[in-house]
Amino acid sequence: MDGVATIFTGAAMLLGVAGLRRSWASRGAAHPLWLLAGWAAIIASVVIAAWGWGGEIGIPAALTVVSVVALGFVAANVQWRAARQARVRTASPVDPSDRPSRIWRGIVRTILAGPLAGAASVGVGVALATRLPLGEADRIAIGGLTIPLLWAGGMAWTLADDRIFRAFAVLVLVAAVSYSIAFI
Repeated sequence: MDGVATIFTGAAMLLGVAGLRRSWASRGAAHPLWLLAGWAAIIASVVIAAWGWGGEIGIPAALTVVSVVALGFVAANVQWRAARQARVRTASPVDPSDRPSRIWRGIVRTILAGPLAGAASVGVGVALATRLPLGEADRIAIGGLTIPLLWAGGMAWTLADDRIFRAFAVLVLVAAVSYSIAFI
């Protein structure tokens, strides 16, 4: 059964990806038909693989191989063009704030990016760890793993935003709402 499933799965994958490529190339009345035929053949290839090799092996293998087949179609249709000459730029595309630097702005940005963004991210992490409808280990893992990501995002946003008071308001609001959700 494995050899027959392999042959039919491979044929259905090739037909499916070719149908999707054909639908992309033809933008007329046949476009929806090629699109439907391509997806139907890909779904059929996954079903055949699951039937031939079992669901645990067949479905992931079929989805992986169909991605490789599609990559082969993309690689076969690559068109190489000469690169354009880059323009010489004199200024950066987004200039930083033109305001004169003030010591108090640096101190406020440091407080916002460090402790306040950290407090907001910990609040969101604790809210996720206490309120997600999952098992205890999953809640703790998700809550703990989101804290560094949110903290880094809060730091980057706070340091990139020109409006310090907007960053302050958003971080305080996020911290207040998340701690309220976590502990109330």
